[in-house]
Amino acid sequence: MKLPRLPIFLALAAVAIAALWIFRTDPVKAAIDRQLLDYPESHVQDIYKSFCQDKLGPGHLIPDKESARRYLDSELRAYREDLDSGLYAVPSRKYYPTGDKGNYIRVDLSVVLEGLVGEEAFLDAFVRSANEGERLSEDQWVAEWKDVEKVLRRSFMNIPDAGSDLETISGYLSEGKLIMHHSDAFNAAYHPHYRIIAKDIFEKELKALVER
Repeated sequence: MKLPRLPIFLALAAVAIAALWIFRTDPVKAAIDRQLLDYPESHVQDIYKSFCQDKLGPGHLIPDKESARRYLDSELRAYREDLDSGLYAVPSRKYYPTGDKGNYIRVDLSVVLEGLVGEEAFLDAFVRSANEGERLSEDQWVAEWKDVEKVLRRSFMNIPDAGSDLETISGYLSEGKLIMHHSDAFNAAYHPHYRIIAKDIFEKELKALVER
């Protein structure tokens, strides 16, 4: 006995629903959607930076902790001066995951200024995050970025300057330049002051302090 065939419109609807479900649960697209919702002034350059940080961490080893301390002290002073001058306020969001995996957490330096986390503990967590753990190789990261780029080209070309940003990033990668700054638009809108902390270190040592 033959089973009845589904009407063609039902079959097409089933395929569309399945495709929509896959699309909605794509972690790369979900991460980009999240960033654009929380930081709507983000450009492709900022999305690249988030995914790059997620896979490569802070981007460089820190053999000299004292130089990292001096740089942190300098940025903390500048941050405090900007806050005192009223140029902008401390962000309500103290920490934010990178990329689609959240391997690293961006932790705003206000947690140190407000005394939630001691400077020495914060610096130690940052240095260990930069020096420990496995990172993707250059070729592995470029391959992963190509997958992110496909999602951007499919669904996010309405981001300002998306096409030119993608071409610029492609040129940098061809020259072996993996680490990039935030876009001018992102800097102007959000004045980022943060350090990248490995997720496991953040959750074990800093999260409870930050959320007090």
